[in-house]
Amino acid sequence: MCADRPAVLRGAGRDWPVYAALGEARLRELEDRPVVAEDAGGRPVPLALREILDESRAERPRGLYLRDQLVSEFEPSLWNLVPREVRRLNWLLALPGDVRPDWAWLMIGGAGTGSPLHVDTMASSAWNLLGSGRKRWTFHPPGRAEELRLLPPGCGGPPGGDGTDVVTLVQEPGDVVVTPSGWAHEVHNLTGTVSVTANFVNRSNVGFVRRYFEILEDRANLDLLTAVGTTFDRLDGVTGGSGAR
Repeated sequence: MCADRPAVLRGAGRDWPVYAALGEARLRELEDRPVVAEDAGGRPVPLALREILDESRAERPRGLYLRDQLVSEFEPSLWNLVPREVRRLNWLLALPGDVRPDWAWLMIGGAGTGSPLHVDTMASSAWNLLGSGRKRWTFHPPGRAEELRLLPPGCGGPPGGDGTDVVTLVQEPGDVVVTPSGWAHEVHNLTGTVSVTANFVNRSNVGFVRRYFEILEDRANLDLLTAVGTTFDRLDGVTGGSGAR
């Protein structure tokens, strides 16, 4: 799942235990859990999970979208249902808990909702497993993201595209969409959807992320990346290259 261009891995997530847990019947077992969705104007709307599940099936949805719900705060056991090799994609999980980023989210919304054009946090990469519904993704390469001021000047560079090509993908249930570092993207829910997503930094994108923090002159995060990278380099030396990638 580490690549220079966006990709949709057809059916790759159907065997993940978390895929079954994203089914409506399983989620309905947790329907009394409080969550905070957003309305069409981005304003927070506290409600119960059952209401956002109803919204995802409504013929005339109200535009509510649960898109910033941390898995760790909703139901931590969901994360353990993600295959270990996928969880281990993120080197930063090796950090102490007080500095480790919490980068896994549950997302539920009705038709017509979505995420506006953005670059992922800390210029990380991401994967998204769709449990139900259909999503349309539109990607712009890092050079274009820089032009749109979604990346700092000098960060976009040539990797991943010439600054003009656009990638559009439609995601179906069980598909995993991979977003490489620096690619700007927007997502539109063509129907009601349920998905889980997580971000990661590892050998495949640490160079891009390091350049991002160098340009921002963010010494603290640069030091963290260096420490984590050194640790995994050492592990690769001991294990013959089996460290998380």
